[in-house]
Amino acid sequence: MKYLVFEAGGRAGLSAELFFVNRVRKDSGDSLVLADMDATYIQCPCPVGVSRVTEAEALALIDGGASSCTVFPADELARQGKPAVFSLAERNPLVAVEPWFFSKRLMNEKLAEVTGGCTIRIPETFSLDDVFMRPNTMSAGSHGVGRLENTCITRRIEIAHEYVVDVNWVGEEPVIYAREVRIKNGYDKYLKFLGVQSRVAKAVDEFIRAIRVSVPKMVTGIFHIQLIENPAGEIYFVEYSKRISGTSAVNLFRGYNPFDAFDGVATPVFKGDFAREDVWYRYEDFMLNLNRAGK
Repeated sequence: MKYLVFEAGGRAGLSAELFFVNRVRKDSGDSLVLADMDATYIQCPCPVGVSRVTEAEALALIDGGASSCTVFPADELARQGKPAVFSLAERNPLVAVEPWFFSKRLMNEKLAEVTGGCTIRIPETFSLDDVFMRPNTMSAGSHGVGRLENTCITRRIEIAHEYVVDVNWVGEEPVIYAREVRIKNGYDKYLKFLGVQSRVAKAVDEFIRAIRVSVPKMVTGIFHIQLIENPAGEIYFVEYSKRISGTSAVNLFRGYNPFDAFDGVATPVFKGDFAREDVWYRYEDFMLNLNRAGK
């Protein structure tokens, strides 16, 4: 099978590459095609079985032989904007999505409907996405007013803790990999693994089982959820994506590898004293230890 990753120049593309290199079935004949629009990325060296191509070349692969290709869920924006990619993903239930998955407002409304009573709460969400704002005080003329289109407006939640939770629900039961994070420039800068018996992991298990009843497509395959916790200890949903999280490769140390999940193969957990639960690490610590831990 030829796995295609779009917009592969970011951390999600790197995670996909690290997962592929560290998969169990290295003799499967599979290949990984990493596509990006940046010409410099295309020129970077590749490990065995991995190639870097332009986005146009990746789309041509779909047109020329879609039966031998599938989308690896590392990016979602390209899948939303390119019909050929979206259609290819639709053939594989492990990565298939619906257009409304990309609407934060519709997502919040649907989740509020199907997960009522769960520990994880959905922020109060304004029902319109085309809004006209004005100050809630006396104003003259058009001073201080403005219009927003295609927007999702939710009640502001004070953040005490942030979490990213990767989930593998390829088999009968979900496998949950939760971590607390400190984010800088949109990525995990520092992270701390949380165990399966942690409050966050248990809350996610309850949450996704509730979703499974009404929207099984959302929670089938590989996906991740972002959460925040306020100072009162209440956990709120922020975002869902049916793809790996950008820095999900850190979970290689915990036995998480989507390629092995797709193949039905158990991933060996990297051994050693590194990557303990409830200990803060830099993201870079995992890159430094990856080769040593995988040996």
